[in-house]
Amino acid sequence: MKKTLIFISTIFVALASQAQDKAHVVFHTAALDSLVTYSNKFNYATTSLDGYRIQVYSGSGASARNDSQNAKRQVLEAYPSEHTYGTYNAPSWRVRVGDFRFRSEAMPLLSKLRRQFPGCYIVKDKDVKKKTFVE
Repeated sequence: MKKTLIFISTIFVALASQAQDKAHVVFHTAALDSLVTYSNKFNYATTSLDGYRIQVYSGSGASARNDSQNAKRQVLEAYPSEHTYGTYNAPSWRVRVGDFRFRSEAMPLLSKLRRQFPGCYIVKDKDVKKKTFVE
């Protein structure tokens, strides 16, 4: 529904803009202005988007918490500029790295992390912080 609304408002903006000769004329209507305003408010209010991260650790058991903290520490020491996230979702501890909008953006870091964490892989994440790549 959200993507549909943004798409519809984009179509209205495109249809409302009419080129005549060498002058550019834009027709505004109250409905169009309302859609654009709503779309802008929605886009600015959104703080996270669907994106990708690299999972370097996932485990459960007695030592999983310590292992996840060690993995997070190792990543932070090697890549201090990358955002690192440790999460617990019973019974698993996970460590994920990065905020990437597209899978292809995560590939260079994945190849570097595989030297230290051979089993790491790219995962979809619904809580990638928008402010890290959109400003």
